Amino acid sequence: MLGFACSRMRLYTSSMRISFYATLRKIVGQKHVEIDLPETCTLEQILEAVVAAYPDLREEVLDEDGKLDRYIHLFVDGRSSKFLPDGIATKVDASRTIEFFPAVAGG
Repeated sequence: MLGFACSRMRLYTSSMRISFYATLRKIVGQKHVEIDLPETCTLEQILEAVVAAYPDLREEVLDEDGKLDRYIHLFVDGRSSKFLPDGIATKVDASRTIEFFPAVAGG
């Protein structure tokens, strides 16, 4: 398990399972990872922890401003963060399903 704090003042309290798909899975090297995080974290903090754990993801998932790239979908329980009321600031706990998907195009 990898441990990263969402806040410098908080202790690790739970392990969160995070899934990756398509090209992101190839970078991470596996479908699921477990990261120790405080019981409640925002999606933005999870994104920061994931990029810290897997630096090669940085150019794939972050835009030039360091925000979630518009072509990356971060899902919580099957719902895109782009459509959640608080967006990337949505708070989640370890009971939630967190998934990263790159945009897929085709014809």
